[in-house]
Amino acid sequence: MESSSPWDDVGPESESKEPSFDDSAPESIPISAGFSSMQNGAMLTGMAEMPPGQMIFLGPPSSAPKVIGIILILFAAFSSLGFLALTGPVIDPFTGEELDYPTSARIVDGISTTLGVIGFGIAGYLLINYKKKGVWLGVGVVSAQFALAVLSTYFGAPDAGLSDLVGDERATALVVVVELFCSAMCGLIVAIPLMVSNNGLDDSSLFG
Repeated sequence: MESSSPWDDVGPESESKEPSFDDSAPESIPISAGFSSMQNGAMLTGMAEMPPGQMIFLGPPSSAPKVIGIILILFAAFSSLGFLALTGPVIDPFTGEELDYPTSARIVDGISTTLGVIGFGIAGYLLINYKKKGVWLGVGVVSAQFALAVLSTYFGAPDAGLSDLVGDERATALVVVVELFCSAMCGLIVAIPLMVSNNGLDDSSLFG
C-alpha cells in the first residue's frame, strides 16, 4: 500500500512558479509620429515653476520726487519775498491809494509766510532724498496756509481793491474760493510722487 504524501505533487525545483516576463523589446515609436500626435490635439499639462534663486530686476526709481523737491525748495525761496510786502504799505491798484492793513492780518500773513519758507524747504529736501514724509509735510503746509489765508481775510487783509468792485461780502467769498482752488492745485502737485509707479519713496510717516 502506497502512502500518499502532500509533497508528491510538487514539481521539480527547476520549474519556477514566478510569472514569466516577455523579454522582447517594446515597439519603437518614430519621433515624427510623436510630434504628429501632439499636433493632432494632444497637450502637455503641468505647472511651470520658477527656478530657485530667480531674481527680478527693476528699473531705477522715478525722478518725480526729486523734481517736486526742487520745485518746493524754489517755492520756499520765492516765498521769502513775502516778508517785503509785510513791512511796506499796500497800494490799491485801481485808485493808487494806500489800503488799510490791520496788524492782526499782518501777523497772520507773517506766520503763513514763515511756515511756507521753512516747511516747503524741509519738504523739498526730504523729497530729494526720497522720503515719503516730505509729501505729507508739503500737503500739511499747504493746508495750514489755506486756513491762515482765510483767517487773514477775516481780519481784513487787503484784497487788491476787489471789495470796491463787488462789495465786502462777495469779495471775501471770492478770495476764499480762489485760495481753496490754489491750495488744491498745490496739494495735487506736492502729491505727484505718490501717484507715480516705482517712485522709490520709503515708508516713513510724518511723525515716524
